[in-house]
Amino acid sequence: MARPHIMFVQAQMIPWARGLYGGARPDVETKMLSRDDADGSSSCIVRYGAGWERSTSEHLLAHEEFLVLDGAIEINGRSYAKHSYGFLPAGYVRERARSPRGAVLFTTFNAEPRAGAGRSAGFDPKLLVEYVDPLTMEWDPGLVDPQLAKGVAIKPLRTDPYTLETSFLYCSPPHRVPPGMAKPQWTHPMIEELYVIEGDYVWADVGRMQRGGYCWWRENVYHGPSGTDTGYNLFVR
Repeated sequence: MARPHIMFVQAQMIPWARGLYGGARPDVETKMLSRDDADGSSSCIVRYGAGWERSTSEHLLAHEEFLVLDGAIEINGRSYAKHSYGFLPAGYVRERARSPRGAVLFTTFNAEPRAGAGRSAGFDPKLLVEYVDPLTMEWDPGLVDPQLAKGVAIKPLRTDPYTLETSFLYCSPPHRVPPGMAKPQWTHPMIEELYVIEGDYVWADVGRMQRGGYCWWRENVYHGPSGTDTGYNLFVR
């Protein structure tokens, strides 16, 4: 079945499991946030322990998208520090990877992440977003739907050249909880997924998402009203 509507879970309440499903990287730990039983796609948190290292060439048979939540990981000699972002398409070759001090990544796969050895012929370079450092970017309020409250802004990370699916950071200042949570509910015609990096996202119908909160909103499902008293920084797909 397709992934169910999830509104919402706190990642802190999900236990760690050993390895990635599909058999790749048995030496990491994961928290499964959501998974599609039909196509094997998923969103999870992956923890690389201090000293983790992979020195042999490999690739995955799935797209791998990630945002570093804590620590740092090095892939092919490039260091991804906290809040760094990457989208590595299926077949992207990791010549080597390591995490000397450990790292925690929010990670998505578009299929079961099975490993392949050596080089791959299935790699699509048009999909590759090898490295983005959001700390070097300015927040852009002009990318936000004008129907939303003033003060929110976006840092774009990726747009798929074929499907136009997008990934971005989305921030809000504090004091955006209207009296009585008077804003209406709303919906949208596409799936939306988000993870709370920092701050609180308050929902009048279900409660308060805090750091580590995760949603998978099915299309055409109403939710809200919402706001924030503290402000927030979200990763949104």
